Amino acid sequence: MQLGKIFLIIIATIALLFFFWWQYRKNIAKRRSKEMAFLRVVMARKDSDSDEKKETIRDFKEQISLMEQLLSNLKSLYRGNFLGWLLGQEYISFEYTAHANEIYFYIVVPRKSKLLVEKQIIGFYPDCLIEETSEINIFENRKSVLGEAMILKKGDEFPIRTYQKLESDSMNAILSALGRLSENTSATIQILLKPEDDNWQNRIKKMIRKEEKNPGKRRYISFNPLVWMRGFLEIFFQDPEEKNKKDEPEIDEKDPIDDEGLMKEKVKKTGFLVMVRVIVTADDDAIANAELRNIISSFSQFASPAYNRFRPMRHKSLSVLIQYFILRQFAWWQKNFLLNIEEIATLFHFPHSKYNKQPEIKWQHFRVVKAPTNIPHEGLYLGDNIFRGERRKIYLSNEDRFRHFYVIGQTGTGKSSILSVMARQDLRNGRGLAVLDPHGDFATGLLDFIPKTRAEDLIFFDPADQSRPMGLNLLEADTDDEKQMAVGEATSIMIKIFGPEIFGPRIQDYFRNGCLALMDYPEGGTLIELIKLFTDENFQRERVQTIKNPIVKTWWKTTYAAMADREKAEMIPFFAAKFGPFITNTLMRNIIGQTKSAFDITDVMNTQKILLATLSKGVLGDINSSLIGLILVSKIQMAAMKRQQMPASERKDFFLYIDEFQNYVTDSIESILSEARKYRLGLIIAHQYLGQLQKSDALTKSSLNLKDAIFGNVGSMMSYKIGPEDAKLLEEQFAPVYSNHDFMNMDKFQAALRLSVDGQPSQGFSLDVPRPWLEKGDPKIGEALKEFSRLRYAREREFVEKDIIYRIS
Repeated sequence: MQLGKIFLIIIATIALLFFFWWQYRKNIAKRRSKEMAFLRVVMARKDSDSDEKKETIRDFKEQISLMEQLLSNLKSLYRGNFLGWLLGQEYISFEYTAHANEIYFYIVVPRKSKLLVEKQIIGFYPDCLIEETSEINIFENRKSVLGEAMILKKGDEFPIRTYQKLESDSMNAILSALGRLSENTSATIQILLKPEDDNWQNRIKKMIRKEEKNPGKRRYISFNPLVWMRGFLEIFFQDPEEKNKKDEPEIDEKDPIDDEGLMKEKVKKTGFLVMVRVIVTADDDAIANAELRNIISSFSQFASPAYNRFRPMRHKSLSVLIQYFILRQFAWWQKNFLLNIEEIATLFHFPHSKYNKQPEIKWQHFRVVKAPTNIPHEGLYLGDNIFRGERRKIYLSNEDRFRHFYVIGQTGTGKSSILSVMARQDLRNGRGLAVLDPHGDFATGLLDFIPKTRAEDLIFFDPADQSRPMGLNLLEADTDDEKQMAVGEATSIMIKIFGPEIFGPRIQDYFRNGCLALMDYPEGGTLIELIKLFTDENFQRERVQTIKNPIVKTWWKTTYAAMADREKAEMIPFFAAKFGPFITNTLMRNIIGQTKSAFDITDVMNTQKILLATLSKGVLGDINSSLIGLILVSKIQMAAMKRQQMPASERKDFFLYIDEFQNYVTDSIESILSEARKYRLGLIIAHQYLGQLQKSDALTKSSLNLKDAIFGNVGSMMSYKIGPEDAKLLEEQFAPVYSNHDFMNMDKFQAALRLSVDGQPSQGFSLDVPRPWLEKGDPKIGEALKEFSRLRYAREREFVEKDIIYRIS
């Protein structure tokens, strides 16, 4: 009797301990489900010729074998027999998710193992992008949800047919099924993996020995009560189709490989316990069921007469299946099975653009590349290099800014954003800068970010403000050398605007001598007086008398005076046709017709002022916008050259920002780029495509001058998304890191950057550009500063027009 009580107490104690252990395991499983990290793995496309040359993978089998090696390394998650039994093994989930016409590849891992798994993935797939994201909700706004648990038809001692036995990538059939989903339909294939002790190999080896002794007998009795319970439940939960199949006589399907050979093949490699689930969501049951059957049929490729095969195990409680799917838990009632790493790699691996062509695959739009280690830790902030989950701030040193910064990208990709990010920092840091904006939004947007303390530094030049025009005289210079330089720049500007065929050598001679005559006049001269100089003899005689340059004076008194009236008559209509619009256009006349410019560019640079010029083509017109911009650039260039007379220590830093710069520079840009550094002038220039640079044929009539000047002299180069032709040329600049495909497929605010570091160009790397609209300025301050500048530098229209009319009438 006493022994009976003791026995009952022992049984009760064991049962109680088992209950507490079971609850403890359940709680751990729930907590583990909440602490999983969703890693989306996005592979780089490798379609370009350069990618083909660098490719070392010979065929799809070698590509899939990388996943096999990765799985082998992931066995390090195994805890050991006792600890695994007590706490449960860590597990991971490999998942295909098709949603919104894209197919994603996920690895869901315990958060504490995230870094380990990331390093392992990167070790085998160095070009991949790993993003920790939230789970895609495939259930949202879906009326129908269906699912299946996939199990093996035979015992797991028999392998499925693996990629080594297939003629093409096994994943293509799965991706094809996922890629053909109906509209408003989503699906996920979930492959749960739990590390397993390799004792399973001994179990199968034992079966092999029995098979050798008793060929054909493969029925083994299990003493595991969980196996009995599972078998009992299968009576109720098994798919009716499978029940009917059991009643049918089994067909003896033979393969050249016998059962013993198959089992030997299975135990060659380590393995995992596996559960496979397929979930489909749609707007109605018929669509969901059709898509589910289609996905399940893609698993038939792993079967053959001798090999194992997958079959669905339909569950009476779909809600329970979905619950375990969401929690990513191994279900005690669902039959798990063991697959070796070759079999798992066949089921799931990452795509390669050479072997997996499905258009729905989510690829990297461009290659994500780590920034070099020698990037400065301070300077001008450009953005972030995000690589393998780590965010690193990228800076451009102040000295390297004078090797200039070049930006190219299609419209709407973010060019103005990087210019805004850089210019705002210059405003805050008290630096001198000039901004030439052909659209107006960039320059106007900077007003809200100018500190109050820099109110007197601002010059806001808006040519469209006709009530108070600011003067900008191209023919304004002090010394003879400056006059020669100014006339040379003026000639280049006219060639840029009218073209070398129209503004040829003969016209250039007239123009040059006319400008020099006007500039020597004590009260100065402007472009709008050029016509009067050739048509009004009294006006001409008065200007010629004050010419200081003997060569110019001789030209007027000898060469021009000796010209026949017919030749003069031919020239006058030309000048009237070309320069007449500047006289008749009130807006332009009131700007370029003032003999005294509203501001002195030399003073602007030396005192580090802020010059914002809004040159909207939509308001001013293309020619007028280009002319004003060209005048400003030429004045900045001349002011920079004048610094040669200053001690190097007194030359203040100044930065010139030009959006759509091809409109505002001549071929002399090469001298600016090569010489400006020693005069402390740094250029930040942007445009859309290289064809814009090839249109310039000024002076030398070369169609490549601007492009060659840029590529030959710019230190830092940044590219957003560009077209195919430009991508081929940029590939040479960023080799061997980026291919032309990368440049054609960048997302907005993503860029490739080759940075000048200590005077040397770095290797190209990826840059995530800050979104400037996230930073808010003060519109009230901006408007007040704009009005202050207007009152300080502009003149009343009435007085301007009186002065101009008096001089040209």
